[in-house]
Amino acid sequence: MSEPNSSLKKKGRATLAEVARRAGVSPTTASLVLRGKTQELRISEETDLRVRQAAREFDYSPNLLVHSLQQGKTGVISFFNAFRHRSSDDLYMDRLSTAIEHAAGRLGCDVLIHCDFSKSPEDLYRFINGGRADGLLFFAPRADDPLLPWLRKSNLPVVIIGAQDPEGVLPSVQDDVVSGLKSVADNLVALGHRRVAIVVERGPDFLDSDLRASILREFLKERGVNVPNDQVFNREGPADAVLNEILGQTHPPTAVFCWRDCLAYALLEACERKGVRVPEQLSVVGYDGLHWPAATRHIASSVQIDLKVLAEQAVALLDSYISATVEETKQVLIPVSFHPGTTIGPASEE
Repeated sequence: MSEPNSSLKKKGRATLAEVARRAGVSPTTASLVLRGKTQELRISEETDLRVRQAAREFDYSPNLLVHSLQQGKTGVISFFNAFRHRSSDDLYMDRLSTAIEHAAGRLGCDVLIHCDFSKSPEDLYRFINGGRADGLLFFAPRADDPLLPWLRKSNLPVVIIGAQDPEGVLPSVQDDVVSGLKSVADNLVALGHRRVAIVVERGPDFLDSDLRASILREFLKERGVNVPNDQVFNREGPADAVLNEILGQTHPPTAVFCWRDCLAYALLEACERKGVRVPEQLSVVGYDGLHWPAATRHIASSVQIDLKVLAEQAVALLDSYISATVEETKQVLIPVSFHPGTTIGPASEE
């Protein structure tokens, strides 16, 4: 295959008219050839070769914007992170975004990631709904997210990931957190744990923290295990500080639930430094099923979310709305599973 002719380099994109002139055909004929219509419309092989050679010389590619306007679809879906920022060491988002890319690719779609969060809610909505993509995956919006009112009244296909629309207008795909935390309660109680602490993180970046704590407390209460307010610890600084606070009590807990695995591994590192034996002295359970890099030999006991399935279901649901094969608003729950790892065991008798 010949390379583009560097002598023809110029600023801006080559045009179809330039390709047609070089090939000695009309722009319509050039367009038909480049759209693969040669055999269907009985265009000569010689004409086909001339047009394709001219396109290579000019490094011409069809204008996808024009094509999408003609077809009514771009073949692109967009992804918006409702946290409106992303840290460089966010393992959850790394895994989820990779899974979304793979799921979209299998359907022949590309993914547009929104990165500019400086716009007003209206300007942001206008940009998202500006024809660049056929639909939107909206990750983990809070109930009061300013984009939600705009999206609810829009014709743009939208699927929420990792949360639900409190008004039930927009479809969603999320993990079955209730089932997951029920399994945590069942495992802790079955192993004899009666003194349980919960470690949360509070702030705008920790959407599910208090929710997970509340659900687990309710399940434990139903099983005869009370977790009073003073046994819910807010991690604000080093994990060593919260571990010292937990273990410094007259009757310390025999198990700790951390609302996410990142926190569980930080606590396990603190246990290593302090010489706390896990799980003999203290059981540690997390949520997400992610093995975060940590200086510990342990694999955290955890509720595992299959992010691959989460992404596949979300992308497939969005595609069904784009293609209008589904009309009703669906709320999809992804099953989760409890993985014991190496950090949960029978309650200590100390």
